[in-house]
Amino acid sequence: MEYNIQQTDKTNWTNIVVETKQAIRQLETKIQDAYLILAAKKLKQLHYPLNNSNTVHKGQTYLAKNIHHKIKQNNAMITQADKEKILVIIYKQDYHNKVHTFLTDNKFQATPKSPTNEYQKTDHTNHITMQPNL
Repeated sequence: MEYNIQQTDKTNWTNIVVETKQAIRQLETKIQDAYLILAAKKLKQLHYPLNNSNTVHKGQTYLAKNIHHKIKQNNAMITQADKEKILVIIYKQDYHNKVHTFLTDNKFQATPKSPTNEYQKTDHTNHITMQPNL
């Protein structure tokens, strides 16, 4: 599946139609109607393509919606696997169990209140400073 699934920008499409009409108006009056018909047919083909790209886009959209529905239906989630750039689908309960196991195995403890205020009140002037070499 492609990484970027998006629809055509309507502003760009409007600009193409307007510019096409302006270009046809520069032609002789006698042939403007013929070129308007030809341009309308070509723009319609471009806007509603029967080629593979529109089918691929529809397939990708259907697949993404189907995956989203199944994840939601099965109470699962998508998360990053360890330190890799790999995504995994995991049940939410399994994920919570793994997080809880990690926290207890590494002896994390909940604090009754945030230590931020106490830390900010302490004197931090005893930092090591680097002296430039002379």
